[in-house]
Amino acid sequence: MENSDVINRLLHTLINISGRKTTGGYAVSVMDSTINKLQSQYDFLKHIEIRDTRYVEDSNSISVMSDINSIPAENVGNALRDIISAVNQTLGRDAGHFFIREISSTLGDDYTSFMRDMGVDLGLMQLEHEVSELEKRISTIKKTRE
Repeated sequence: MENSDVINRLLHTLINISGRKTTGGYAVSVMDSTINKLQSQYDFLKHIEIRDTRYVEDSNSISVMSDINSIPAENVGNALRDIISAVNQTLGRDAGHFFIREISSTLGDDYTSFMRDMGVDLGLMQLEHEVSELEKRISTIKKTRE
């Protein structure tokens, strides 16, 4: 499995899951915006093109150039982790409480294992998200009691 395969599969998965929770157009827009924002931090993301294909016969909305395969897996893993976090944050409540777990189950064991080798542990990311949400709720409760 190569970096481009993993990126392509993850981005399609993110768009599909996000599109079910919002709209397909919004999901593509969020993904395109996220990739563009992260390009300043991860230059190799310029080798990814996201297209809104709702009104075009070409149904492949994501192009990942093979140049990405030469990037160290750890760097790609950092970018993937940031992409997942950014999409989850942008979608907010629309993403749902178990958004990252849904990504993991949709990707399947081969991809999640490969991503774990890249430094992206989706189980840990889900746990961190749950802890963060719990901290926010506790903080809100404390403020209302004061």
